[in-house]
Amino acid sequence: MSIDNNLVKKIANLARIELSEDDIKMFSKQIGEIIGLMNQLNEVDIADIPSLDADSSNGHSNRTEDIVKDGNYIELILQNAPESKEGFFTVKKVIE
Repeated sequence: MSIDNNLVKKIANLARIELSEDDIKMFSKQIGEIIGLMNQLNEVDIADIPSLDADSSNGHSNRTEDIVKDGNYIELILQNAPESKEGFFTVKKVIE
């Protein structure tokens, strides 16, 4: 996948950040390098490696139960939100 300056500009626009032309060139190069490294990982032979399923405990039955011990501070938390509705954060749509 090729990362050009136009794609970086589009991503910056969706993220609502301003980038200088130098930043756009730098991020285009860096993201392209990251994609290249990820493509190298796709070439690794993992046929003999067993998969790790999140559902299987693999003998780890001594895990503690995930219980919420502190919470119910909805009003306090939502005070930090610029906008909220019905007890939830509201955000602007960023998907085109």
